Amino acid sequence: MTIHHRLGSARLPRLATAGLALALALAAGAAPAAAAPPLDPTPHVTDPATRAPEASTSTVTLLTGDRFQVDVDERGGQQVSRLPGGGPAGGTFSQFTLGGDTYVVPSEVVPYLGRTIDLRLFNVGYLVRAKLDDERSATLPVTVRAGRAQAEALPATSVTAAAGSAATATVSKKEAPALGRLLAETWRGAKGDAVGTLPGIERIELAAPKGAPEPPPSPLAADAPAVKAAGGELSYYMLTVDSIARDGTPGTMIGAVQNVSDGALATFAFTYPGEGKKSFMVPEGTYSIMASVLTVPATDLTSETALVIEPEVRVGADTSVVLDARKAVRYRPTLASPPQAPLIRSESLSFVRTSAAGDETGISPSGLLAGFTWKTYSDPVTGNPDLYVTPTRPVRKGDFKFTGFTLLAENADSGPEMGATYKLVFAYGDAVPGRLTPVVRKSELAAVRSTLYNTASDAASPGPVSRASFVFLPWGWSDVSHGYLPAAGERVDYVYSTRPGETYWQHVMHADTNEVILGQRRKLRPGQEIREVWNLGPRTPSAAATYVQETLLGLGGPGSRVDKPWLQVCLACRQGSLGAVYLNGFADSAPLHSTSEAYAASRTTFYQDGKLAFDLGTGGYAPQLPMPLSLPLAPRPADYRLVWDFAGQGNSQSPSRTEWTFRSGPRDAAAALPRTVQCADSTRRCSFLPLLFVHWNLSLDLDSRAQAGQPFDVAFRVSRQEHQARPTGVRATAEVSYDDGRTWSAPKAATARRDGTFTAPITHPEYSEPVRWVSLRVKARAGDGSTVTQTNIRAYRLAG
Repeated sequence: MTIHHRLGSARLPRLATAGLALALALAAGAAPAAAAPPLDPTPHVTDPATRAPEASTSTVTLLTGDRFQVDVDERGGQQVSRLPGGGPAGGTFSQFTLGGDTYVVPSEVVPYLGRTIDLRLFNVGYLVRAKLDDERSATLPVTVRAGRAQAEALPATSVTAAAGSAATATVSKKEAPALGRLLAETWRGAKGDAVGTLPGIERIELAAPKGAPEPPPSPLAADAPAVKAAGGELSYYMLTVDSIARDGTPGTMIGAVQNVSDGALATFAFTYPGEGKKSFMVPEGTYSIMASVLTVPATDLTSETALVIEPEVRVGADTSVVLDARKAVRYRPTLASPPQAPLIRSESLSFVRTSAAGDETGISPSGLLAGFTWKTYSDPVTGNPDLYVTPTRPVRKGDFKFTGFTLLAENADSGPEMGATYKLVFAYGDAVPGRLTPVVRKSELAAVRSTLYNTASDAASPGPVSRASFVFLPWGWSDVSHGYLPAAGERVDYVYSTRPGETYWQHVMHADTNEVILGQRRKLRPGQEIREVWNLGPRTPSAAATYVQETLLGLGGPGSRVDKPWLQVCLACRQGSLGAVYLNGFADSAPLHSTSEAYAASRTTFYQDGKLAFDLGTGGYAPQLPMPLSLPLAPRPADYRLVWDFAGQGNSQSPSRTEWTFRSGPRDAAAALPRTVQCADSTRRCSFLPLLFVHWNLSLDLDSRAQAGQPFDVAFRVSRQEHQARPTGVRATAEVSYDDGRTWSAPKAATARRDGTFTAPITHPEYSEPVRWVSLRVKARAGDGSTVTQTNIRAYRLAG
């Protein structure tokens, strides 16, 4: 990086509202809009007699010729979006909200604010209320503090009256871009105290038209006592960023500039498909600059790129920074013992700069798809370009996190021919190291051996959709989704993290019915091997405690924040006279699996001492997160019955019914929960509700079928919820139906095995069209008197 400083600054009064300041980018050439986030959501205060605003959509042209669409809702809320054409800065502007009004300030104006140009001219909310939008006015009324001749010399300006050193005038919106160009050219060429002035012009102010509401006071009222109390003046300097590509030619940049004290002071973008040298008018401070430096714009697929990161650049004078991609090092992890099969490679980089105020720029681990824009994502679709990044040092202000993700797949990256996959996570953390070509040994890998089943169906299955993984790091999570369209059956996937003691993995299967089955979150040691079975058997309620923080992907940006991936809430617990039950639907043969899918139908009923106390309707719904049932409990020991009927949208032909009975009282023993599990109200003790759970463990083929006309063991497991001790004294019976539950066989006592499962032998009839589906029902009772009746219609199919 090369940095040059030049003395001299533009000084602006500090805004009267604490914490509000403007920082605006000036593009060297045209660039799309780049807006700073809104800073003050305070609602607009209106006179009590003022009528509520009506919803409207207007076009507003500013003094500089920049055009914006302004949408006002019934509450007066304002949404602003830039329209094509207009001002000379290419649409680079800053946007903030003050007193309920939205201000949109083009970059060529900022040096003049509070001194030469009235900020209220850029209050688009007021301009609409004053009927100065384009639909109702072709001009902007202004007062020019200057002689008549000087005022008339301004582009697009027509003087209607003049007296002394003030002229009443209008600015033609059609010709306003010429005034914008004058402002930009004048401040670019100004030196020292001349920055932010117009020769011969003292000030240009908004002149409210007759009959318009009184404009709000300017937040840049320089002579107001509140301004002096707010801390004096802000110093603005020119920050110029240029780049050199890896081949030594002038670079094209995609990235961001951020004030690391508070991104609200200044955050700007080098927008896709890339920009050249660019200058910013920014307040004094320390800045992070992160940009992908390309040899040519990103729309050219031959472009080479390198991520250049300068996390702390001090701006206390006019400053020039050159991002030199030639200093970048290659990111290319490899396996010490690669397999014989060819490896298909996909790689991506996550880099997040967080200011001291908490705002972020960069690409979070959960937003890796943004790497297609930053050109920090490499896979067969993008032509597998090499990734390069410049080394950095740990930052002193705010935070910085860097992570590399490498996904390898044998033979193919999707489809039945895809072999083993390798999911490698390099959680570098606080800095980019000087060497990014690590070699991972086989002993450092953890092996995940899986068996994938298809769902029972009369039609041929298309096969599983994916076998993916979530990885949780101390600073974010990622959807590591190599593994689309795998074949049903046995497979192995390997995972690796540079921080195994801080990394949690959660494996996922996307079944052929579009159900997403989630596994446990757990750490995996180097060399460890685990085995998982997916989508075996009909659906029953999960016994897994609910994770407090869920993985929700964002649209075009980071997803949900997960900084405590291990934190759970008790699945079914009592606190005082309230029972909180999180009904996690759709476990398969693994009791601690759960499924994220919409319900085609669901009904929950709850009875206290035989009387209906709760009925959660009927019908389908799609829960975004498991929501607790709040069950009313008696202030004394009582008998309860809870019934849940559900059917998933992906397999609605196979509904489930679970009926629990149990006894509970307010003096039940406190639940012995690990530190990673809390009660629904984390400030109070809770006790377990003694629910029993049934999960099937059936010997089926990969299409979830059993042989007709043959003996068969109905195997199942009876357990408590996660973190509760195993039930004792359990007895169970099994029943079978071949007519979708209209008639059932006589209950058959199940035999307990040493592994904790139960089995009841049956013999299937010969296959026929009317007799091709098997429904199951289990009734189990524990030694404490709690019971469960689990019924699954069309639990599996007979092979004919």
